[in-house]
Order: sequence, then structure tokens, then C-alpha cells
Amino acid sequence: MSAWSDPSFLIIQSIGVVGFGLFALSFQWLRPRHTILQQSLANMILCGHFWALGHEIATFIAFAASLRDIGSALGSKQVQISALCVFLVLLYTAAFFLVEGWVDCCAVAGSTVATIAQFFRRKFYVYRFCMVGHQILWLIVYWVIFSIPGLVFLSSILLSNIIGVVRHFMKNKTF
Repeated sequence: MSAWSDPSFLIIQSIGVVGFGLFALSFQWLRPRHTILQQSLANMILCGHFWALGHEIATFIAFAASLRDIGSALGSKQVQISALCVFLVLLYTAAFFLVEGWVDCCAVAGSTVATIAQFFRRKFYVYRFCMVGHQILWLIVYWVIFSIPGLVFLSSILLSNIIGVVRHFMKNKTF
């Protein structure tokens, strides 16, 4: 029996479609606070997707990212910075107990790079290049754990990010 005919496989992938779909739709909000809150909900749904795929560190990262996003959306600038720092501390504490191999290390490294990028949101190049690193590391994770919606979603985000960087370089003629 192939994976595609297994109902549990289809349910697990469907949960991922809902989570990644909510994440993608979050960019349609006009207020950053609403975007971040919807991403928090998407991360909570992705916890179920990753857990069902049997990937503990990705499950924890999605859960911790959800809490981080709630703090970022509802808090002051100081709370936002604190939430990012607490996220990194929680990430490495969990990594100490949950990392089992190189794929888990890619997830931790990718989340670390994405978190560090948040400190450079106003610096286009630094932020975008950090996000490219994050996206490549998580594409590896999604490939290995066989998260089809993760692969589709992140591939499109990575392509969009690369196009944005190239357009920025071309507009400013900084090649």
C-alpha cells in the first residue's frame, strides 16, 4: 500500500495544509499584529502536523514560536525583544533534550537564524539573507520528514525571497 492511499498519511498532510495555508493567508492582514497572531495559530496547528510526522523538535519549535509570536503581537518593543531572547533560550534547552540527529540540528539552526533575523528587520540585506538561510535549512527538514505542504509552502516563500533580493539589487544597481 502506498503512502498516498493511507488515510492517516492524508490526514497528517491535510493538517499541514491547513497550518501552512493559515500562515500564507496571514500576510493578507493589514496590521502586523493580526498577521503575527494568525501565524501563532498556524504554528499551533503545525504542532499537530509535526507531531503526527514523529518529529519532536519541529513540534516543540512550532509550539515555542507560537508563544513567541503571541508575546510579540501583544507586547511592547521591550516585550518583543524579550520574547525573542526567551525563545532562543527555550530552543536550546529543548534541543539539549530532543535533538537526535543532523535533521534536528538543521531545524534548530534554521530557527536560530530566523530569530536572529528578527533583530535586523530594518536592514534589508541582513534580514533577507538570514531568512534565505532559515528557509534552506527548513526545506531540508521538510524533505526528510516528508512534510509535503511544508515543502510546497517554503519553496514558494524561498523563491519569492530570492526574487525580492534580486529585484532590490537590480533597482539599486548594487551588483
